[in-house]
Amino acid sequence: MSTVSCVQIITIVSQQFIIYSSFIILILGLVGNILNIITFTSLKIFRNNQCIFYIIIASIVDCGTLLIEFITRIQLNIYDYDLTNISIIWCKIRPMIFHTCMMISLTTVCFSSFDQYLSTSHYYRLRQMSSLKLSKRLTFINISFWIIYSIPFGIFYEITSVTGCTILNQGFKFYFSFVHLSILNGVIPLITASVFSIFSYRNVRHIIRLQIPIVRRRLDRQLTAMVLIRVLYLFIVSIPFGLFFIYTLNTSNNTNDSLRTAVEQLITNITSTFYYLNYAGSFYLYCFSSNRFRRQINYLLFKKIWQKCYEKILFKTTVKRNQIVPISKISNFN
Repeated sequence: MSTVSCVQIITIVSQQFIIYSSFIILILGLVGNILNIITFTSLKIFRNNQCIFYIIIASIVDCGTLLIEFITRIQLNIYDYDLTNISIIWCKIRPMIFHTCMMISLTTVCFSSFDQYLSTSHYYRLRQMSSLKLSKRLTFINISFWIIYSIPFGIFYEITSVTGCTILNQGFKFYFSFVHLSILNGVIPLITASVFSIFSYRNVRHIIRLQIPIVRRRLDRQLTAMVLIRVLYLFIVSIPFGLFFIYTLNTSNNTNDSLRTAVEQLITNITSTFYYLNYAGSFYLYCFSSNRFRRQINYLLFKKIWQKCYEKILFKTTVKRNQIVPISKISNFN
């Protein structure tokens, strides 16, 4: 088989992978994040809990991340149409919104692990620091900071005839690659979330010694397990993307081999898609890690929402059957 044929096959495989994986992750991710929001805002046990507040915020911005990333991928690979390469306004706005949502989500994961560390601490003063008021303040700072931080993306992204919508300024391109992606989007959130999750897990193992109501203990155990599995998942999906990104930074200018370029593009698509599972899989992780969460979902969907819908349908049907015919209609009929 010739090199040209191999390149064509790899390109087709890469394109088909992007199309199907984008549809699957987008649909499952949106459904999962919406179910997160419905569950955590509907059940009484989760209301006014600061860790749950972080999870709700993360679910909202994760929906934004998935929509912006995968709708663009689907348009490009199915219709060969990319609005970012046509509209200079969208070329500048898209990366601003996209990176804002991504960074808010990652920071929120760090905050949730930090909050669980505080709420499960053996020290009373640290437990007192964990409050919904603090969570709202940190979330406001989180959102405000990353919105302001993303403004340079709108400044330095430009459209060229060769590469489309891209960063032209070499200084900002260096910052984006080595500081934003590597450190702010990689090392810092991974280390921060991992450290506080491990401390939380250590605290919750000895939580029985504290003078805390049993309902609160069970909730803390559940939330700690959910946060821990979320952080572990973030670590797993980030490593392949990070390692291959480091590889591409060191080899991108060293080859003109079309076959190697096609293979690297395929691996890039696979690792980046795998990374975006971080923004789509939280609901399914919570279901997997917590039997109690599965029971809560079952109760909410089938005993509350479905029962209410069934009662409304039954009520409307009963009303229609028992309606009294107006006298005017009876006289007209006679």
